[in-house]
Amino acid sequence: MERTAEKREGRSGASVHVLRSRPPLLDNAAVHFTLQVENFDHVRRAYGEDIARIALSSLHRLLTDLVQTDGVIVPEMHGTIDVLVWNLSVLGSGPLWEACRDWLDTLCRLVPLIAVETALGPIHLWLKGSWLIAEDAAVDQVDGAGRSGSLNIRFFGDAPSDSETWAERYRADMSLASKVLTSVAPVDLSRDPTHALVLYWQPIRDARAPSSVLYHEALLRLVDEDCTAASPSSVFPALERLGFVRIIDQYVVSQVIDELEASPDAVIGVNISARSVLGDDWWDEIRGRLKFAPGLAHRLVVEITETAGMPDISGAVRFASGLRRLGCRIALDDFGTGFASVRQLLALSPDIVKIDRFFLRRSLNGDRQRATLKHLIALACSLDAAVVVEGVETVEQARLVCDAGAGWQQGYHWGRPAVSRIRCSTPAGVEGPHLSGAIDGFDVAGADCAAKLMSEAVHR
Repeated sequence: MERTAEKREGRSGASVHVLRSRPPLLDNAAVHFTLQVENFDHVRRAYGEDIARIALSSLHRLLTDLVQTDGVIVPEMHGTIDVLVWNLSVLGSGPLWEACRDWLDTLCRLVPLIAVETALGPIHLWLKGSWLIAEDAAVDQVDGAGRSGSLNIRFFGDAPSDSETWAERYRADMSLASKVLTSVAPVDLSRDPTHALVLYWQPIRDARAPSSVLYHEALLRLVDEDCTAASPSSVFPALERLGFVRIIDQYVVSQVIDELEASPDAVIGVNISARSVLGDDWWDEIRGRLKFAPGLAHRLVVEITETAGMPDISGAVRFASGLRRLGCRIALDDFGTGFASVRQLLALSPDIVKIDRFFLRRSLNGDRQRATLKHLIALACSLDAAVVVEGVETVEQARLVCDAGAGWQQGYHWGRPAVSRIRCSTPAGVEGPHLSGAIDGFDVAGADCAAKLMSEAVHR
């Protein structure tokens, strides 16, 4: 049965109907979208049934405003919403199959950025979806693509639990994550953001020729209303547990590509979570931009950080191999302390391995600890990878790392994160370019040689 929920004036002057049961399947020239809120069970357990329904109703209102009189929105149980669109022009131009995919892709990327305000704090929803094109709907536009399809964007949040401890942490994680998610949302789709994401830059230098910069790593900072910048390091574990970290990773990679386009001599590394490293449709826009700009891709280093385990190692290998074919370099970040194992190191075959600062600090305690650092560096070198040791803060530490076999170093001694990229300066306390003997071919200053340095470093 039908019940008229409200009337909206549209081009056709028709009413919008909310159906209480699933409509008959496509007996008109229409497209049927099925949307599923992937974290609906998480929300229901963490916030309760009433607030979960409020969140679903908020999504329903958004879709109603989007479709207006050109379709029907049908909310159902368990976080499912059916959308029946009969005015196909609202999906966009071009072949109908592609228009369906693009419309659904845009929706699935925008919805997680919108905060649903509730009495227990903001809630963000993650969507997946599929579509089915009716037989009478523009048959000539379907071509050989088929009448049905789905968007392959995978969701990897931690499994929900009925315990109050899990619910409290989920709500706390959501509150933290909301600050970051709303900061990248279009203003007309969310509340006014109170925080902004800004990229800082930190160089990776050759200790034996400090004017040589392998690349600058892009580091994210969260700036509040008082213009105070802070590392959002506590937010990323929350984003990983929620399954939303891919949104921020994709946003930051896109910003770095913008920077590479604006700075033809720059070589930049960008960090992404292991939870984002999946061979699905999420990265299609990024891959498309890199495919048509191979020169830019050669100046991009994608650093994979395993603060959380990889959900799919075979998918991660496909992801890394695809980026490498486009010209990017792959780095494995924080090696030795995260979830990365030697098996994963071998599977990914990274061009660059970054040794976590923990091993440098530990090496200051004695010969045995220094031997561990040396063995880790040797392991990475045996895979024909460039090795970077993180956390170098003093001249003595820089010498120790050089003696252990790693020239490429990163840390406050070589440059603090800054809003501008300084490529050629020699750090205080370093006597010229020869800390421990220069390497032939690397005693060159300036950004013009950055791409050459990268190429030689990963193949020497």
